[in-house]
Amino acid sequence: MQPHPTKLIQNALYTGAAAGLASACAASAAATREGHKPFAAINAVSHCLWPHAKRHEEPSLRYTATGATIHMGSAVFWGVLFEALCAKRPRPAKIVTAAATTALIAYVVDYHAVPKRVTPGFEAHLSTRSLAMTYVALGAGFAMAALLRSRTTR
Repeated sequence: MQPHPTKLIQNALYTGAAAGLASACAASAAATREGHKPFAAINAVSHCLWPHAKRHEEPSLRYTATGATIHMGSAVFWGVLFEALCAKRPRPAKIVTAAATTALIAYVVDYHAVPKRVTPGFEAHLSTRSLAMTYVALGAGFAMAALLRSRTTR
């Protein structure tokens, strides 16, 4: 049974925010490990508006705030799919499966279905392995938030 649409959106805001923060932290940490500044990966997300954003590594309102807003918005968007896959009262195994499925679909869409101009842009600063770990963090964020929520609503 699916939750009411309003509840689904509320839940997607919660789990999407957690997933967005987890993946942004993973991308920033990976960028730093790979010799870039921590803001480089998030700045790159704004390349859909400013193509040279991928080269900008310092924090700025133009690139960092825009990139973070786009990134968090997309995480909430994917949160809607995650919440729909989870249903109303999922068990932990279903939550983890839904989180992994959502992260995998997000990666496939982000890097194999949409035009290059609207990809996240993380690949400008992250190795393939770090990019994969960013999507693992996205899934982990969804799962952790939903598992936490399920513990508090018992």
